[in-house]
Amino acid sequence: MAVEAMVKSVKLQVKYLGEVLDGKQTFISKTYSKVNPEAADQDIYDVAGLIAGLQTKSLASVGKAEDSELAEI
Repeated sequence: MAVEAMVKSVKLQVKYLGEVLDGKQTFISKTYSKVNPEAADQDIYDVAGLIAGLQTKSLASVGKAEDSELAEI
C-alpha cells in the first residue's frame, strides 16, 4: 500500500539574533501562519528576507513548517 502526504498548512518561521546574555546568544522567533501550501521554497525564503529587512535585529535563520496528513492511496 502506498502512502501519500497531503499538506494541510504551512508556516514561515523567522529567527533573529537577540542579545548575548551570560555569554550565550539569544534568539527571537516569529512565526507567520497561513502560507500558501503551493508556494515555492524560494518564494517563501524571499518573503522572509523582505520581512527581515524591515526589522532592527539581524536575521539568524529561515524555516518552513509543514503540517501534513498521511493517507493510503
